[in-house]
Amino acid sequence: MEAEAEIRCAVIALLARREYSRAEIEQKYRNKYDEELLSRVLDKCQESGYQSDQRFAEMLVRSKTGQGYGLLRILQEGKRKGLNENLLKDCIQEQQPDWFELAASLCQRKFKEKTDKQDRKLYEKRVRFLLSRGFSYEQVKYALELANNEME
Repeated sequence: MEAEAEIRCAVIALLARREYSRAEIEQKYRNKYDEELLSRVLDKCQESGYQSDQRFAEMLVRSKTGQGYGLLRILQEGKRKGLNENLLKDCIQEQQPDWFELAASLCQRKFKEKTDKQDRKLYEKRVRFLLSRGFSYEQVKYALELANNEME
């Protein structure tokens, strides 16, 4: 029982700083505490509302869209954090971000000068940047065209 209290204190102290997914907490404490005890403590923390993968997923989606990341990158990040893909997709569906506008907004903030399609190297560099941020090719194309039209 004493070990369980110690684990509970450690988990709550961790969660006091920021939200964590259950998988992250399990990963962090896997080698330090007994797996069965840790699982039981995490179950109680979820019941008490201290830890919630739903809340973590909502925070992740809000945070990453605010930082200018696209759907693919957010799904990848959620998977890396141990979130259920369906839970993550539900949170994304709930928040309904406009990926095209998000890509366009990022493009306008990041690239101040017009993209000349004749300058293939610069154009491809911008395409790669936006693709690496998790946007689809259609979203990237839309963003670059919109940015060019507004700079004319």
